[in-house]
Amino acid sequence: MTSNKDLGVDESLDVPVDVWTDVPVGSNTVHVRYNSAVNAATWDRVLQEVRPDALHLNSLFSQDYTLLPLRRLRNKPHVRLVLAPRGMLGQAALSIKPFKKRAFLALARGMGWMDRVLWHASTDQEAYEVRCAFPRARVQVAQNLPSPMPDENPERPTDAWHIAVVGRVHRVKNLHFGLRALLRSEPVRRIRVDFIGPVEDAGYKEELEQLAQTNPAVEVAFLGGVPPSELTGHFQRAHYLLSATTQENFGHAIVEAWAHGCPVLISDRTPWRDLAEQGTGWDWPLEEAAWDAGLKAALNLDVPEWSALSEASRRFFSEAVTNPESERANLALFDL
Repeated sequence: MTSNKDLGVDESLDVPVDVWTDVPVGSNTVHVRYNSAVNAATWDRVLQEVRPDALHLNSLFSQDYTLLPLRRLRNKPHVRLVLAPRGMLGQAALSIKPFKKRAFLALARGMGWMDRVLWHASTDQEAYEVRCAFPRARVQVAQNLPSPMPDENPERPTDAWHIAVVGRVHRVKNLHFGLRALLRSEPVRRIRVDFIGPVEDAGYKEELEQLAQTNPAVEVAFLGGVPPSELTGHFQRAHYLLSATTQENFGHAIVEAWAHGCPVLISDRTPWRDLAEQGTGWDWPLEEAAWDAGLKAALNLDVPEWSALSEASRRFFSEAVTNPESERANLALFDL
C-alpha cells in the first residue's frame, strides 16, 4: 500500500490507481496498490480483502500509512504489527519541528499507541533510539536488504569526475556542505555533480544553484526524481556518491552505490565507518578541513587507483552488505 505520488510531488505517477497490480521484483512478483487517497474506509476495505497475518509500517509519523492502520487494527490482536521508524527517532530528525514531534511521542507513550508494535531497527544505533523514545519497546535489529548487485561494472569516462548525490533536495540533507566542499576542491579533472531526487524545497534548490555559480569548473545539474530502475545507469556513470548527511540510519543510496562499483564520499554520521581501510571510499567528520583534505586525495587519484576502489566496493557489498544473517533477521520479524 502506497501513494500514487512521490513524496512532495503533486503530479501523479503513471500507475494504475486504487487497484491491486502485479509489479515484477527480480524473479518474483509482488502485489502493489497505489492509492489516490486513503481514509478509514479504504483501510477497512483493504484489510477485509487481504486479511493480513502481519502489517509492516514503513514510517513513524505518517497519518495515512501508520497512524490510521494502527487505529483500524487496535482490536485485531492476531495481526502482527511491525514498524520501521527509518531514522525518524534520531536526534537530527527530531530537531526538525521538535515541539510537534516530541508532543506526539509523549501522547503515543501515554495512550499506548505503540504497545503492540514490534519495532524494526536497521542498526543497533536505531534500536537505542527507539528505546530512548519508547522505553518498553520490543525491538529487533534487521539490516535493510538492498537490491542485488549487477553483473557488470562498466568503465567510467576519464574526462571529468562524475559525482552523484542521491536523495530528496531538502535542507535537512545538508547538501550545501558537500557542494561547498566540491567547489573548494582543486581536482585534476573538472567535476560534474548530478543531484538525483525530488525537489522538496524549491528555495533551497535555488540556493544550491547560486552557490554552484561561484566555480564554473564544477557543472551542477538537478535531474529530479527518477524511477529506481533508472538509478543503475546513474550509479554506473558516477565515480563517487557524495553524502554530507547529518544522520542516516542505514543509507540505501550508499550500499546501492557500492553494488554498482561506485565508491562513496560521506560523513561519519552513518553506520558505515572506516571506509578508507576497506577501500570503499571515505567517511569524514562534518568539518571543512577534513573534507578539503579528503577530497584532495579522492579527486586526484589516477585511473588504476580509482578502479581498485570500484572493485573493492563491489566486493564489500557482496561480502559484508548482503549476507544470510541479514536475510534471517528480516524473516524473523514476521515469525508468527
